[in-house]
Amino acid sequence: MNEKAASVKPRETWGDVIRGICSLAVILSHIPGSPDALVMYVTPFTLPCFFILAGYFTRNYGGDIAEFFYNKVLKEILIKLIFCTCMTTLTLKVIARLILHPTSIPEWLYDTSIAFLVKPTANFFSILVMCSVYFIVVNVICRDKPLPMILTGLALAVVGYLIARERIIQLWSWDTALVCVEFYILGYCARKKGIIAKSRCKLKHALFLGGVYVALVTAFALTLGVNRSRIIVGNNTFLSPLVSVPLFIAGNVFMIVFANVIPKTPRPVKLLMYIGRHSMIYFTIGGLVLVYTHYFNTLLFEATHWRFLQSLFYKLPVYLSFTAAMTLIPSYLSDRFFPFLNGTFHLPKGFVKRRPKTCIAVCALVVLTGAGVWAASFRGYIIPNRIYARHYPIHGVDVSSWQGNIDWKQLASQNVRFAFIKATEGSGHVDKCFADNWRSVSETDIVAGAYHFFSFESSGRTQAENFISVVPVSENALPPVVDLEYYGDHGRNPLPAKKIVPELKTLLDALEAHYGKRPIIYVTEPSYLQYVYTYFDDYDIWFRSVINDPPEGDWRFWQYSNRAKLQGYDGRETFIDMNVFLGSEEQWKKYIDSHSSINTKRS
Repeated sequence: MNEKAASVKPRETWGDVIRGICSLAVILSHIPGSPDALVMYVTPFTLPCFFILAGYFTRNYGGDIAEFFYNKVLKEILIKLIFCTCMTTLTLKVIARLILHPTSIPEWLYDTSIAFLVKPTANFFSILVMCSVYFIVVNVICRDKPLPMILTGLALAVVGYLIARERIIQLWSWDTALVCVEFYILGYCARKKGIIAKSRCKLKHALFLGGVYVALVTAFALTLGVNRSRIIVGNNTFLSPLVSVPLFIAGNVFMIVFANVIPKTPRPVKLLMYIGRHSMIYFTIGGLVLVYTHYFNTLLFEATHWRFLQSLFYKLPVYLSFTAAMTLIPSYLSDRFFPFLNGTFHLPKGFVKRRPKTCIAVCALVVLTGAGVWAASFRGYIIPNRIYARHYPIHGVDVSSWQGNIDWKQLASQNVRFAFIKATEGSGHVDKCFADNWRSVSETDIVAGAYHFFSFESSGRTQAENFISVVPVSENALPPVVDLEYYGDHGRNPLPAKKIVPELKTLLDALEAHYGKRPIIYVTEPSYLQYVYTYFDDYDIWFRSVINDPPEGDWRFWQYSNRAKLQGYDGRETFIDMNVFLGSEEQWKKYIDSHSSINTKRS
């Protein structure tokens, strides 16, 4: 053995095992129709594990911020983030368009740039970038001392938690990084103190911790209910520390001990380690493969009507194994042509430490450009979701008195095909512009519908009476809409489903009986999971998601932006909400025709 080879430190394979397990767990939990109970058991450790590993395998750069940014942030993360973003925008439809119409390449490059700078499509890596930034700052301030670093990281986590509580969003942004930097720091300090070592991990420890983890998940499910527990745990929202923190601790410690004691020689484990080394590719391409797997399975079911194709006993193992197998192909190609994308835990062979000022300047330019693009998106000049919404041909708006006087003919000339108009709210409020809007929109080709803002303080019966007294029955109108979203303190302290669901059902039943059309339910992700999911499966969903694209196939309408600007209104609100219909022109016509038949005696 030569001297150079002897100086090479062996790879710590337990990190590959963890990342392989977590990659497959993420795929498993995103299979359409995955049971809530399954999602609860596999998701508590998937997010923190990656950040703990990132911190564990981050070496001490001696406070050299420039070297850290170049080696860790630029070379190890940002390049992967750019590649990841390109792959998420390069769908089969886009590839076909680029081949048939090469002139659309600049458009694809523009879409990819916006996705990289604004949309959290590659959110895991963007959070990892921010965690790395927070980490080096904490490391320098605390002079690389573990206890001050952990306490500072804990303080940042509390700040991120409080911000998230106020914003009431699913955490995948800079406030998530404030929480996850504590995981990052814990991993780094564990390496520094030599806490994680194979010699200290025994099989009996893994079995004990695994039992504790399963018992905790089961206890919270039985106490809070499966649906509520899934919202807290499955979405990684950290909004209920009393539930999430014990699960994260138990789940991650169990996973670390288990990965250290599992034999590394069996072929299934070697395959798992290979997947772990290519976890970035599984995050990038695995989701796309899973979507297409579900798409082709749906087509096969529609052609054959074989019921087992919709069974979870078929879908879970088949979807998981097929997605994992298909993603092995790009992993192999990555080994051959793009080795820098692999999950290496050390610098490339022969790498020379340096502090290139040009690369640091490029990093600064990217940060400043990102800030500028973010500001432009906040002002409505750039709409991140437009790059995905443009694939849907039927676009529309939703309006209220905030838009003031509306020139509906001018809106119709801007490719607005449908409109939802606010009519009422609660048991007594009536939108002051509804009557004028309802009359004026009928003079255009825009297909309109009225919506009601649901009140958590009023009964479903009185809310139905309010809406029915204001909105006339119209054969050509879209179905009535119930806008179900949190307001005030309800986001932080949501009322139990057993109290809200009966009132919501009373309202929906009354509207359907009066108008002869099954209502549409407008939801945000939290309100959907809390009050609609599993309770109202047979209703059309109008999904609000102004940053990410909505869940695949779980909606009829999608509000993709709340900061668009059109011509034709003069209200206090300069922005207007934009929506799309899920379907083609032909499907849109069928949808309109299917809702044009009502009880004419009420007309």
